[in-house]
Amino acid sequence: MNDHDALLRAIGEQPEEDTPRLMYADWLEEQGQPERADFVRNQVELARPGLSAIERYRAVRRNVHYLSHFVKRWHAELPRIPNVEWGDFNRGLIEEVRAANERAIVARAAEIFAVPGVHVVRLWSLSDGGALAAVPELTRLRSFRLLGGAPAGTLRDLFRSPHLARLAALDLYNSRVDDALASEIADGRFRELRELLLGANAVGNVGGRALAASPHLAGLRKLDLRGNSLDHPTRALLLTKFGSRVNL
Repeated sequence: MNDHDALLRAIGEQPEEDTPRLMYADWLEEQGQPERADFVRNQVELARPGLSAIERYRAVRRNVHYLSHFVKRWHAELPRIPNVEWGDFNRGLIEEVRAANERAIVARAAEIFAVPGVHVVRLWSLSDGGALAAVPELTRLRSFRLLGGAPAGTLRDLFRSPHLARLAALDLYNSRVDDALASEIADGRFRELRELLLGANAVGNVGGRALAASPHLAGLRKLDLRGNSLDHPTRALLLTKFGSRVNL
């Protein structure tokens, strides 16, 4: 494995880490791509908390320069895969892939996840959770976002996947999540979960109490349960457990 492939593999395996991306920026500069290298470094810096007003202003100006003059060309260099749309650059690389449904992801997963940094899948609908669950490349996935919803059974088939253990963000807004599925999410299958968005679903008191009682969700930074039918005692349990991290 050459240096380039090793760096891209490290980025793919550790998408949240800055160090592999900065090493990749050094490699880009060594290969005569100083603009691309500076773009990666600048976006990494821009994503860091604690920048002063002056530092953020300078980083934003540089980012706008690259977005205006270079990013369109870099985006065009990505592989063209039917029925797949690439997201925006974040921290110097493309992180998100979008599709109307799971079929394109299932059929072209190897090509999609060969792009370093991709760890977010956004679908407009999901009809075959089992087919998506069987895709081994989902081990790269950190965030799954479903915009158009799916039956609870379809989602249950997906969540049985052995490849989703490192999922950190799950967005199932208006996806027909019920008490049984909420209880399954609370059972510890997603131990690295940090963001859980279940707004406008069919989660009732049973599911709400399961989430509140779960010892596996202590690391959640955000839990959205707005638009569900939860009584006052259940809301009180959720507030006691999650405090300001839960929206009810």
